Amino acid sequence: MSDVVNFSALFAGARKFANSAMEANAESDLEVFLLHAGVSIERLAKATLVDQNPVLLLEMKGKEESLFHLAGVKETTRLRTIGAAVALSRLRSMGVLPSKDEVLDELIELRNGVAHLSGGAEETFEGLAAFVRTTNTLLTHLQKDAGEYWGRWQGAVDIALSEHMEKVEREIAGRIESARYRLNKRLEGLPPEAIAVAYANARHNEDGVPYGFSIMCGDFEIRVPRECPACRCEGTLTLGAPSARRRPPTAPARGFHCPLCPFSAWGEDELLAIGVESEISLLGEDGKPVFPVDESSIRQLLEWGPRTQLERLLLLHHGDEDASALSGDAGTDA
Repeated sequence: MSDVVNFSALFAGARKFANSAMEANAESDLEVFLLHAGVSIERLAKATLVDQNPVLLLEMKGKEESLFHLAGVKETTRLRTIGAAVALSRLRSMGVLPSKDEVLDELIELRNGVAHLSGGAEETFEGLAAFVRTTNTLLTHLQKDAGEYWGRWQGAVDIALSEHMEKVEREIAGRIESARYRLNKRLEGLPPEAIAVAYANARHNEDGVPYGFSIMCGDFEIRVPRECPACRCEGTLTLGAPSARRRPPTAPARGFHCPLCPFSAWGEDELLAIGVESEISLLGEDGKPVFPVDESSIRQLLEWGPRTQLERLLLLHHGDEDASALSGDAGTDA
């Protein structure tokens, strides 16, 4: 397969441009930083998709020759793959990256502007934190050593992340106080019995989705209870599906929402700021789930390995024996 979709080549290219982006940042060359940081993010994002399945680089409007090439069936000299924005969008849909990151999106837009001479960045734009944060998230997903990747720039990366987390923690602290204030205003004057009822009913009045393992639009999620840092009510922590390659089994944290105050936190940084680790262990030392989830579903998911979302969905509903036939039928109909 061409180096265009070769994981090693994409990963090496991402590291090369990450190094030059950090060098440009050290020299206060904002345009070069934006251009090289954007290229680095794009290549690392594509490497992450290729690590899952090269077909994930296919443009939805692409021709069959690109599909055949990415599937390893027949090579072509005119391969068309997705750009940075779509690559990031797919990683967000897969739960690898936070569903929303305006600074990262702006970094990619500014990179495109610099590349096409259509605009530049404001001197006050802070894209360094978004660049190193996203890079480290992808490196963690790929189980690659961040220190080896950044090399001599590791110190600068640590400083950028530290400054960014201080900003996130201040913002989260403010949102917690705001949520607490709004709730106190709502409950002001109520007797203790009524307040207790409000807390008890809050979880039941949310969205009706129970804790445990579920599939939403083909995407696997695990919902577990978590105490709200603002009001101490029971809120919901949403986890992504665990990777079958990891031992012990863990799941990436996605977001937290409280049905009472209602405080919320989304993405790895905000969750870290409220004391939620980026990955949550699903099984204890005894091999049993540490959360109230359906044990058979968790074990089944962990045993499936690197199958497609469609195959996993069919397996969950129809079992192993019928999955291959159903998958074949679905592919023919498509």
